[in-house]
Amino acid sequence: MKRGIVQFVAVAAISSVIAAAAPHLASDDRGLYEDLGRQIPLPDCWNLACVRVLVAGVLEHMPGPSELRWKTYAVVMNAATSVAVGRFAVLAGLSEKSGLLASWIAAFGFGSLYTLFDPYTSDALMYLMGPVLSILLLQGQRVRAASLAAVAVFAKEFAAAPLWMFAMASALARRWEEAMRTLLAATTVTLVWFATLTFLMAFYNYSFGENKSIDLAHGGYIALWLSNVGAAGALKYLFVTFSALFVLFPAGLPRSPDVLQRMAIASLPAAMVFVYVQQPERALWNFHFVVIPVAVAALEGFPDWAAWLFVACFGITNVRFGAQLLTATIGRVALVMSLLLAGAAVARGYLSRSSGEWREA
Repeated sequence: MKRGIVQFVAVAAISSVIAAAAPHLASDDRGLYEDLGRQIPLPDCWNLACVRVLVAGVLEHMPGPSELRWKTYAVVMNAATSVAVGRFAVLAGLSEKSGLLASWIAAFGFGSLYTLFDPYTSDALMYLMGPVLSILLLQGQRVRAASLAAVAVFAKEFAAAPLWMFAMASALARRWEEAMRTLLAATTVTLVWFATLTFLMAFYNYSFGENKSIDLAHGGYIALWLSNVGAAGALKYLFVTFSALFVLFPAGLPRSPDVLQRMAIASLPAAMVFVYVQQPERALWNFHFVVIPVAVAALEGFPDWAAWLFVACFGITNVRFGAQLLTATIGRVALVMSLLLAGAAVARGYLSRSSGEWREA
């Protein structure tokens, strides 16, 4: 507990500096979230975010300048997420060292730092909900997890996803009773969201307007995104989301505890759905709480100094590409360094296993 508090304070302090230094974004959603927070429900709302009233409803009734309130929210959520990811990693079966590495990687990953650049979303809360709900489910606290998700779903729909993922992971483990009960919880939370949306459409004239996310037959949001950024841009943005973790993840998967392997498989359907209907790079980061612990498993046996150097380079990369600070040159150098270190960790792990198998034979 004491280490968690110290880590929370440290991450919050560093994040506050980054948030203060980050350039001011003319967010497309700022006005919408401010309006949503000031009047709930907001008649004739025509945006997909119209039901995402939870964060706005709290922040817009707090004192102080709007941007300060929203950036403070992002800082606090990111610090809490850092602690929660480390806790989840340890509960899932990784070592304390790996849990600490996972915490700091989560604190300064792309999605976390992007919320310091553009805080006017519910993303920061969703990044916290992934590991928190997973911790509750691992501990068998299904009712608490479902109750929390039923509230958080009014910040963003992703809050129901960890329940669906855990239900599938339980089915993969052939724990059928647990799978059915979690499936019931996931269905209930999803129906709460659908029922509320239906009510608002019927009585307050809510609609999605021309939002491409609901145009599923014509490619959803990803079709619009691809038309704007092109194939090369799409690859770049998707790569930057996890960058060097893409190198570590395949190597870490076979070395991860069974629960992480099952969660990784269970995240695939949800990831495909959210990437299809939301901004892909932000949608992908929702699954950081699974990707990071699996990737960190590949750092087991890597020298401490090298592992922490990787974390530093990874963080600097995302200060550039997430928080939009530093120069492009610094960001690219840090990215290359993190990729080289990730490659060295994978190679070391492979050689160690090969050497062990040779000696055993």
